[in-house]
Amino acid sequence: MQSNTIFTLDGARLDKAELDILHFVDSWMPTFNRWSVTEISHKCNLFTSDATAAVDMLILHGLMENDGEDELMGRMVQVPDIAQEWIAENSETINSLYIMNDTELFTEDETATA
Repeated sequence: MQSNTIFTLDGARLDKAELDILHFVDSWMPTFNRWSVTEISHKCNLFTSDATAAVDMLILHGLMENDGEDELMGRMVQVPDIAQEWIAENSETINSLYIMNDTELFTEDETATA
């Protein structure tokens, strides 16, 4: 899903797919901090190509890093410790933006149309 809206969060410029991934990641930390890109795409309802692009951008922001290849799961990524702290500090904003952008949470009469 392509989104033209960019959100600036504590200096990081993030789109909807990146926010969706951060919301998912935040819900599992600190129990888990390592996922396959394919798993992230399924859990966040993204096409694999969109999830890959979003993960690559999160890596550029320092919020994720590559963690090799898994024989079964494919490309793996993890959230470094400093990024876990940043996500925890911005958790409320990430959650608010996620809810604001998840149009399936709202009925037609609850949303504004342009």
